Amino acid sequence: MAAGDIYRKTEKGQAEIRDRKLKLSPRLRTMLILIDGTQPEFLLKEEGTRLGAPPDFLQQLVASGLVERIGAVQPAGTSPGASVGTAAPAADEYTRFREAKQFMNTTIVDALGIKSFFFTMKLERAGVTADLVELIEPYEQAMAKAEGEEHAEVLVKRLREMLH
Repeated sequence: MAAGDIYRKTEKGQAEIRDRKLKLSPRLRTMLILIDGTQPEFLLKEEGTRLGAPPDFLQQLVASGLVERIGAVQPAGTSPGASVGTAAPAADEYTRFREAKQFMNTTIVDALGIKSFFFTMKLERAGVTADLVELIEPYEQAMAKAEGEEHAEVLVKRLREMLH
């Protein structure tokens, strides 16, 4: 594992987010949710530290078969074939909207459980990216109340990256 390595969820990782069969610890589960095939290892580890995840969270997720290495950040000035590049960010607005909405839904339900009902109803009514942007503040407040300010900051930062 290297600081610039990029990881993504495997099919097993996607199933774990959906089904919760492995009963991951809350912080480990949050890190699994945050791994999206675009962030290098060093950024994931920074987020993990801020969220209180175990220092070896990435090794645990890889060993469990929930995530896999897909490449490394390509240094500026190198030829395209010199190393594996990162996954391309979602280019079209619909894809960004859909992924951000799913991220918000997964993280809020994970943090609040049944108490997330009213927020998820608002989320379901969101039809465009601008609707999601309007929900960022209530999302941040709900996450901060449930998980703490620093946890909310990490998730909102990632959400803003997804929406822009």
